[in-house]
Amino acid sequence: LEMAMSTVGAGSICDGKVLVQLTPKSAFFMRATPEAGAAPPSVPYPSKSSASGGSVADPFVLLRLEDKTIKLLTMTSATNTGQVVVRDLTTQLPEEIRGEVLWASLWKDLLVVLLPTQRGTVSVLQLHGGLGKPLTLREVFRSPHLGDVPPVLRSIVQTEEEDEDAKFNASLDYLRPITDVCATLPRSSVEVHLARQGDEKGAANVLSAELVDVDPDDEGPTLVLLVKGRPILFYRAMVARGPQGEKSSGAFPYSFSLVEHDFLGLVMDFDGAPYRPVSPLQDAVGRPSGAVCCAPHSGLPALWIGAKRNRFFIHPFPGKTYRGVAPLSAACVASGGFFSLLESDSGGTVAQVSSPATVEGLGSAGSFDLRQSIPCARLSIKKKPSWMATQGSEGLLGVAVSDMVVELNDVPAGPGMEEDPLSEDWSIIREAPVKVDAPPAMPRVHPRYELWIETSKELSKLGRYHFSFDNEEAVLSMSWVNLPGFPLSLAVGTGVNTGEDLTCRGRLMLFTIKDKEPGILPPVYQRSLRSPVTVVGQSGSNFIHAEGFKLYVEKWENSSFNKLALFDGSLCMTSMSNIKNFMLFGDLRKGTSSFWPAEVDFCQWKEEQSTGTRTIRRLSRSPPSMNMTVLACEFVIHQKSLGLVALDHKGNVHLYQYTPHSDGREGDQILRSCATFAMGAPCRSALRLQTEPGVQSLLMASGTGEVFCCRPIDDQAYRTITTLLGMLFTRLPFRCGLNPRAYRSDAQIHLLTPRKNIEDAVLLKSFAFLSQPLQNSIAEKMRLPLPALMRATVPYGSNVLG
Repeated sequence: LEMAMSTVGAGSICDGKVLVQLTPKSAFFMRATPEAGAAPPSVPYPSKSSASGGSVADPFVLLRLEDKTIKLLTMTSATNTGQVVVRDLTTQLPEEIRGEVLWASLWKDLLVVLLPTQRGTVSVLQLHGGLGKPLTLREVFRSPHLGDVPPVLRSIVQTEEEDEDAKFNASLDYLRPITDVCATLPRSSVEVHLARQGDEKGAANVLSAELVDVDPDDEGPTLVLLVKGRPILFYRAMVARGPQGEKSSGAFPYSFSLVEHDFLGLVMDFDGAPYRPVSPLQDAVGRPSGAVCCAPHSGLPALWIGAKRNRFFIHPFPGKTYRGVAPLSAACVASGGFFSLLESDSGGTVAQVSSPATVEGLGSAGSFDLRQSIPCARLSIKKKPSWMATQGSEGLLGVAVSDMVVELNDVPAGPGMEEDPLSEDWSIIREAPVKVDAPPAMPRVHPRYELWIETSKELSKLGRYHFSFDNEEAVLSMSWVNLPGFPLSLAVGTGVNTGEDLTCRGRLMLFTIKDKEPGILPPVYQRSLRSPVTVVGQSGSNFIHAEGFKLYVEKWENSSFNKLALFDGSLCMTSMSNIKNFMLFGDLRKGTSSFWPAEVDFCQWKEEQSTGTRTIRRLSRSPPSMNMTVLACEFVIHQKSLGLVALDHKGNVHLYQYTPHSDGREGDQILRSCATFAMGAPCRSALRLQTEPGVQSLLMASGTGEVFCCRPIDDQAYRTITTLLGMLFTRLPFRCGLNPRAYRSDAQIHLLTPRKNIEDAVLLKSFAFLSQPLQNSIAEKMRLPLPALMRATVPYGSNVLG
């Protein structure tokens, strides 16, 4: 192959026996196997053409020329000489295609051409002949207005079964909103369409259109479309259906539907270098196994796409400098490796060979499954995980697991009287006032908990270090703590509840695997308590835990924990978070009674060095009118602004702010209500994560298997976004006639109305994929240029994990 010239395309011909390299002036060849003989000599292109790109689909070779025209060639091997014979079939193409085109590529026996007419028209032609026979082409698909980004693409090529009405309806697809493509178009939209017939402006915004197979079980190919000022667009194929629902037949019986995704970087123009937008990938047996899509410039991540059971998955590559990717099968990389080109900081190009990432401690099971919403590696533990705590710097993992067991009457709940440290405490009720001697008709089934601890390098052996809790003892809280004078340990709080007439007991335990042998792991410290331990954690060098409604701050001194301060909550603390010397507590609410007024407490830890006093002072609390149980609480940070977030049992997120001065209804001792948002599922776990300099967002895991993100933004961006989404709510139809903002509002009646909204980035994402006419009408109402509006809003709808 020629290494001194740029490669604009590559592929295989002659049934895979010859590899072809397309350079700007000539085609070079190499035998697929060394024993096949010498490589055929290079062949210059007809008419001294200069190519800027190309694609190969044996025996056809397509060249995209620098003058924005194309050449269609066939390359076959002469049987007597072994040389490659090139025939130029360009003159047999339709006149429309022989002129200027925006892009062209080959997919199997189909020629995909992007024409500048009607604001960008994609035409798919089926190729027949060409090998010693006249070339015949039949147009099997045609869809205009690609520059307007229609939510669906239907062919306007009229067949015998279709009439003019069906063709006219397909030509209106670019006016349909992606929020509800089945909504009836208003009469004014149809009049706009008829008035702008023949308008060619905007076709240059369409850069490329290519078909690719991403999964062998898909109904059809995926169309990858690049439009300036838009994210990378993916259209999924579906077999077109007739009026009675019957599937269409033919060479290309597909329609396409636009897929919304979370990676909203905006595509710009070509930068002049040779460019291949889509690189198909194959598995070990040669079946389609996804593809990689690269932007025509640096600054956007390359996107891996794949599918499974008709579900479409998109994941970004790390970094934003990928310029090209190709699959690689070599001994130096595992199955699924690839070769990539990256742009260096100095402006040059760097070659890189990569293999799929694996989790070090999982061994053969450590490969990531990309056909998931979030790439993940799975480890089967055969028990239900209930709690998990990680320690990143030391690579430690603690998991509380449980399995269901049948209740045994002869096994006591919790510790027996002989080994119970609180056996002499008369206030503990151990027997119910009314005792039933008859056995139950059906034995009760309850969870039995066990603790597993392991290092990240030995995750495949999870369960080597284990501890079994008492019968009926449930794990209620778990956190890693690193206290001065105490080894790095996993703090676990438990509770034993066997009935409303009996005292709910609890234990506080600390475990460490330092200098321990695998096996049963006894606690290095434990304490039996008269209340369940619902919160454990650390603030500075102090240890924090909650016993029911009381929170204690303790310090490890002289081989024991000494209490420094305590704080009385409302009913039962459920969660805790701290930042610097500020603490946020979530509480359980008892019904609608106003006897328990506080659900969220914002407190300050204060330690006077001169007097030696230590106190937890409540600065403010949530409004007493709020009726909720807080499952988790955390902070969000934007520069110097601090937000307090509470997640309740109904799946709502509540945003508060502390202000030292009252406005007559909130402030001072009552937290300022900023906004509420209904996520649709309760979240019990929250993680504060820095997503950009000066900004810490909140990741939340829900009980339905979703991951949400609460991201703080500045006031200027908020005003623009809330105005934009208000326009979307009022001007666009939505499925089932639902109002998304009303749906995302907390249904509870508040005495104090929240001052702002937590805006829905899902709708912001919909705006990025909205058709051009609808985008323009909204931008005109907001009196902002559309490109400026896209740059100001779309980044806030993009996935923070990308």
